[in-house]
Amino acid sequence: MRMTRPPAWLLAGIGMACAAAVPAAPAALAAPCPVATPVVGEFSSGFGMRGRRLHPGVDLRAPVGTPVQAPVAGVVRFTGRYYAYGLIVDIEHRDGSVSRYAHLSRIEPGLRPGVLVEAGERIGAVGRTGRTTGAHLHLELRREGRPVDPWPWLTRTACLDDRQIAEAPR
Repeated sequence: MRMTRPPAWLLAGIGMACAAAVPAAPAALAAPCPVATPVVGEFSSGFGMRGRRLHPGVDLRAPVGTPVQAPVAGVVRFTGRYYAYGLIVDIEHRDGSVSRYAHLSRIEPGLRPGVLVEAGERIGAVGRTGRTTGAHLHLELRREGRPVDPWPWLTRTACLDDRQIAEAPR
């Protein structure tokens, strides 16, 4: 498995980027959709093998306290401490995939299992909890319990009037 790196336009540090248009959509729906990255930060580590071990997500370096937002709507499935991940938030999305936001310094008050979060809603703040060498957000995406590269998921959404209406295809 090879390590992936997001495209340069996504790494510009602006927190918002344009994704591909909806295929075969009417002209009114064919405009690019803004996609919120979970945190404004520097890409520091990609998904893929590290020697004989899989790094099951991507890391975005940012100062402690930098806001973390849900890039895609979903239902919170877990919040709290989880082993080497430190403080985490797990969100299940419409397609059944689960995104994990790890090493948080704090979780937003009122965020608990069963709560619906919208795309762009703040879920916590960057930290260095758990086993980590510095402040960053570790983002994972799991489908049927298996880790997959989250970058394609973040960059392929469909929208209507700048609102997300669909998630990336499997």
